Amino acid sequence: MRPPHLVVSLLVVVALSLPGAVAADGTVIDHSGEGLTLDAADDEHIHGTTSFSSGTLIGVRVKSVGDTHPFLVSKAVRVGENGTFDVTFDLSELSQLRGGPVQVSIRHNQQSIYQENATLVTHNMPGDSTLTPDVETTATTTETAPPSTATTTDSRSGFEVPGFGVGAGVAALCLASFAAYARF
Repeated sequence: MRPPHLVVSLLVVVALSLPGAVAADGTVIDHSGEGLTLDAADDEHIHGTTSFSSGTLIGVRVKSVGDTHPFLVSKAVRVGENGTFDVTFDLSELSQLRGGPVQVSIRHNQQSIYQENATLVTHNMPGDSTLTPDVETTATTTETAPPSTATTTDSRSGFEVPGFGVGAGVAALCLASFAAYARF
């Protein structure tokens, strides 16, 4: 007969370590309007608040969703006073894409703590789109830059730590529990 505390402990640990579980800790991405909209520009800010203490390292990740051109950009940022964070992305290389749905996630210790769906607005949006990029107009220049080619970006900017991962940790925990059970 198995001790009930061992079974309950094992179930709790396995449930907490499942990937895809997003904890509701009070993290919020600030934006105006009903939904989050990101411009494909070189100075796109994502800011918000979190319950983590000042100085805690968190990651902010923007990735494509659905049938858009696949991309992933991420940056690490330290939480400021009052739990605020602000990170700037250079999304200008994505301006040649068709735009569309993206997902912005806030991460801590390689786990997603908050996710929000957003829309990437580019210069090459579909004809039936009602979204337009927020482009500042400047004085006319005589130089023209050659068209840039958009590339897939996989930026791991230091907040992901290599290791065994969640799957190996769960497997090791199961094996240790089985070994402990076999001793009784």
